[in-house]
Amino acid sequence: MRLVLVRHGQSTNNVLAEAVPYAEYVKRRVAEPELTAVGVQQVERLGTFWGNLPQADHTLSERRATVTERPVTSLYTSPMLRALQTTAPLAKALGLAPQVWTEIFEHGGMFTGDPRAGTVVNFSGLGRREMAAQFPAYTLPSEVGDDGWWWNGYEDLGQCAARARRVSEILYRWAEERSDEVILLVSHGTFLDQLLKALTGAGEHANLHFSHLNTAISRVDFYPERFIALRYLNRVPHLPRELYTR
Repeated sequence: MRLVLVRHGQSTNNVLAEAVPYAEYVKRRVAEPELTAVGVQQVERLGTFWGNLPQADHTLSERRATVTERPVTSLYTSPMLRALQTTAPLAKALGLAPQVWTEIFEHGGMFTGDPRAGTVVNFSGLGRREMAAQFPAYTLPSEVGDDGWWWNGYEDLGQCAARARRVSEILYRWAEERSDEVILLVSHGTFLDQLLKALTGAGEHANLHFSHLNTAISRVDFYPERFIALRYLNRVPHLPRELYTR
């Protein structure tokens, strides 16, 4: 099985985090940020890039120059709005119906306020009807209810790491059951870091970070006996330098 990881496009919270100190950021951040105008450009280029990838009727040397030598067979996305928005051009380019996977959301969950000061306010995220209205082609799981999908307040990093381990075990199982597939996940920076740590056995490891620019692509190949190969990390072949953002 091949696993392709994609981070969402630039969000309004991403811009804010780069511009102001932490204390100001937590006062002004929103629970459900949308893509910025730059983020929209990034995801449009991402979709065009995947739509133009050579497929099996090309030569091996041509295919080796791409991010994966086989077509994507399944597309999954985080339930957060910025990930749902990022997935739409990919779904169109790949001709796939995205599946919302509530376990691959960003560290922290849906909240406003300052976790360090204990002033967190919980938000439940998009409800089923609202999500279906905005993204009618997406397959929604039962975890997305009429009132949303998140009710757990602030998720600390240890809880995020545990969730990443759960997802990694699912992926290892899929590698046995779906060995010929190429699976693409659209997720978030901190969760992708924790997922890669779980897959590689690095643990939470505070002194190591697997970084992803907005819309960056990484690939992990799975082999028998839980052997994996991290083929590449944090690639943005679809972006000009001026659209690199964190």
